[in-house]
Amino acid sequence: IKGSHGVILKAQDEPEVADAVNRLVASGVPVVTYTTDVANSDRCAYVGIDNHGAGQTAAFLVDQWLGQQPSAVLITLSRTVFRGEGEREVGFRSGLRGSGRQIVEVSDSDGIDATNERLVLDALQRHPEIGAVYSPGGGNTATVRAFESLGRACRVFVAHDLDADNRALLRAGKLSVVLHNDLRADARLAIRVILAQHRALPEE
Repeated sequence: IKGSHGVILKAQDEPEVADAVNRLVASGVPVVTYTTDVANSDRCAYVGIDNHGAGQTAAFLVDQWLGQQPSAVLITLSRTVFRGEGEREVGFRSGLRGSGRQIVEVSDSDGIDATNERLVLDALQRHPEIGAVYSPGGGNTATVRAFESLGRACRVFVAHDLDADNRALLRAGKLSVVLHNDLRADARLAIRVILAQHRALPEE
């Protein structure tokens, strides 16, 4: 609160976080949520990808690439209280509705590779029909390791964000596609929102 011109925040959508955002805004510090929203707060704006639309896009790609192959789809969530991941999941499920494909969910890995690998291994052993993955969060290297340790093929793997891990997995042919948002454009917009709150720029 002391001396901040603004806060750009990626955080879980929980009442305690919303309360903290509200306290900041009430003290005169504008808050912009980034990548994942805390919608029930006094934040000035959300800047980031259309998460629901991204989930629907992922569902379209998975279904198209699997074609006639009967296959269940694994969805890996790092934590169910991230609104962005939740919106991607809802979009994905709505996009696959009517396809007849089973969706198997693993969650609460907190993005920790060892935890995610254990959860995915367990899901693969319980569901031998899984042949595709949608990862709204992360931990993709661990998911690939789980498939490989069981000698299982992953026919389609859709992930998010072109970070170092995902670049390496793409080059190795382990990911089918990465849905990427222009993070620099988002960062510029977030700063513009904060400057507009201080009347240094016109509001967009």
